Amino acid sequence: MRRFLPPLNSLKAFEAAARHLSVTTAAEELCVTQGAVSKQIRQLESRLGVGLFERRANGILLTAAGQQYLPFVTAALDSLDSATEQLQRGTRRRERLLLSVTPSFTSSWLISRIHDFEQQYPHLQVDLISGDGKPDFAGTEVDMAIRCLLPERAGQYHRVLVNERLLLVASPDVLEMKSMLQPLDLLQHRLLTQVTRPGMWDEFLQQLGLEATHATYGAGFEHFFMSIKAAEEGLGLGLIPDFLAQESISKGRLVNPLGLSVMSGFAYYLFCPGYKAELLKVIQFRDWLAQELLSAPL
Repeated sequence: MRRFLPPLNSLKAFEAAARHLSVTTAAEELCVTQGAVSKQIRQLESRLGVGLFERRANGILLTAAGQQYLPFVTAALDSLDSATEQLQRGTRRRERLLLSVTPSFTSSWLISRIHDFEQQYPHLQVDLISGDGKPDFAGTEVDMAIRCLLPERAGQYHRVLVNERLLLVASPDVLEMKSMLQPLDLLQHRLLTQVTRPGMWDEFLQQLGLEATHATYGAGFEHFFMSIKAAEEGLGLGLIPDFLAQESISKGRLVNPLGLSVMSGFAYYLFCPGYKAELLKVIQFRDWLAQELLSAPL
């Protein structure tokens, strides 16, 4: 079917001038001259056989015909713009961002936030793989890595995300059976151990003036996400990084009964090889991650 439609540029010029009631502003928006906008409007009026604007010394006003025509033109341009954007978004290849992340950071914090990142940056596809220890980027496609390390092991190409603060946490059910009103009450409970941090509880108890030899230790776990689950299940008390325990505490699955915490000396680092540091996708994820950690309520 043959369509007898006005030129698209004429419609765009009319809609912009009508929206702003200014040929000058319309020209600035469309990145053309005022003369070009005026010419397009005159051509449209000639094509339609009606005047669309009243031209006055202090500006322009829509005629009755212009007021009648404007909403249809606006709707048509909006529809075309939306359809074009959807088509381009659907056919545009998403850029891959490959992250190597320590398991606890992934399962207890990052996964629940990935959707928010992808909504902000729909052109990026985030892929996660598990990693521990100081990262080695040689021979891999990994763009960035997140690790929990002591400062002397961090080396180069890193940025500190957050210094690790360990919270004493327990299931509310455990505390109902054995209340905890003072630090000494810790020794009535089983303490969940972290097999990769064998001295963690000793240091914590010493800061409280308690004898570690009087403590009763429960099951040991390699990763913090395991300890979080064990504490939720009532297997004992845990020492968990504050931001990793955030969700469990906010949902009431864990509590910090005495408000006790300790700085562990470890920190979470974001690593990136030097040759990728200026990539836009790296900068976008780095800035988003820093903001998310900064806004954490704990």
